[in-house]
Amino acid sequence: MDERYCGESFSANPEKRFDLPFTGIASFMKARICPALDELSKLKPDVAILGFPYDLGTSARSGARMGPRAVREASTVYADGLCGLYDPVLDATFLDKGQVIVDCGDVDVSPCESGQSFANLQEAVGRIVDVGAIPMVIGGDHATPIPILRALGPGEDLCVVQIDAHLDWTDSYGGLKESHSSPMRRASELPWVASMVQIGLRGLGSSGPQAFQDARDWGSILVPAPEVRSQGVEAVCAKIPDAPRYYVTVDIDGLDPSLCPGTGSPQPGGLLYEEVREIIRAVCEKGPLAGFDVCEVAPPYDWANQTSLYAAHLMLDAICFATFEKENGSNHLTKL
Repeated sequence: MDERYCGESFSANPEKRFDLPFTGIASFMKARICPALDELSKLKPDVAILGFPYDLGTSARSGARMGPRAVREASTVYADGLCGLYDPVLDATFLDKGQVIVDCGDVDVSPCESGQSFANLQEAVGRIVDVGAIPMVIGGDHATPIPILRALGPGEDLCVVQIDAHLDWTDSYGGLKESHSSPMRRASELPWVASMVQIGLRGLGSSGPQAFQDARDWGSILVPAPEVRSQGVEAVCAKIPDAPRYYVTVDIDGLDPSLCPGTGSPQPGGLLYEEVREIIRAVCEKGPLAGFDVCEVAPPYDWANQTSLYAAHLMLDAICFATFEKENGSNHLTKL
């Protein structure tokens, strides 16, 4: 249990603090900070947060490099959740079993090229996995999953669940094979990525017909956004295949721009927060969450920072559902 103020008499123990959202350092949820990965094993974390402030591969509006900072700041409104969070919809309490969440800060990125930045992220994720924690990464543009997925192998088969307006199956964009247009193509080349579900696809020019055919030929399950609306989330979640472990990547433009305008390539007709949350919950019920990322939050295009708030909440949802399932096994949540 976190040591912050949780309703006890503050004067009885001056070591406990209110630690309100607008005080102190804005780590994710005001969680403990551990930038020295050598120290991570001593904390025995269940979840480790990383920022990847990188957007060199952005093809439209840049700004996602500012995403990790903005998402962390937005997340501070949920700081009391480190003492336990009750959900009245699911009638469940999360993060009340002493789960340890740490924020490892940002991966160092190069201002001019991608290679060293990607290598740094891959190494950091690998070290988090080595101590038994779930890596949860705040991008950055949507090239972010590429080094993360490389760090998760070799190992048991992995199912990748993508929330996105775009297919991201481009082989090369202007000669760059590791851009935000290609993470799912690069994922498909990894031997431990055995299945894939891409949800929320829509919009003119997302990719060409050959890219869509390539994705289908590989075996990816493609779910356009209108299908989520017409069939319902439960039917869509039933399409997610069984797998020993899962990875969820959320490009924030998968959500409708009326909710999340702060992104580089907004597309009308997107998913609702509730729909994405239910997809994340379904994944965590099906099997262990090996990792999670939320990407393409570009704060300069959202004066109210609501995009950052939605991104922070989706990451918090993933933390809650993944740790709940780890604690409770087959005793899944029941939606009221």
